[in-house]
Amino acid sequence: MIKRHPAMSERGLCGLLALNRSAVWRQRKGVSRRVVNLEKEREKRELVERMQELVKEYPTWGYGRIWTWLRFRDPRCINKKRVERLMCEKGRPAAT
Repeated sequence: MIKRHPAMSERGLCGLLALNRSAVWRQRKGVSRRVVNLEKEREKRELVERMQELVKEYPTWGYGRIWTWLRFRDPRCINKKRVERLMCEKGRPAAT
């Protein structure tokens, strides 16, 4: 990957090395996206574990009550549709 050089611009360095500038940007974005994806996967696992705990504790609750509990009792901001989707993925019917 090209590092910033104080005397030359990115365009100049890419021209000198005969590299396509979009390939350099794509590589930069790829690294940061992987880190973000790993963070999202970790967050998703934690959320699913918490939802499974709630379902074991309150088996009659559907996604609406689970979402309400997560939204207003836990410090995380979560979308109702995400809770519904995750419950369906785990084989739990998303009854309201």
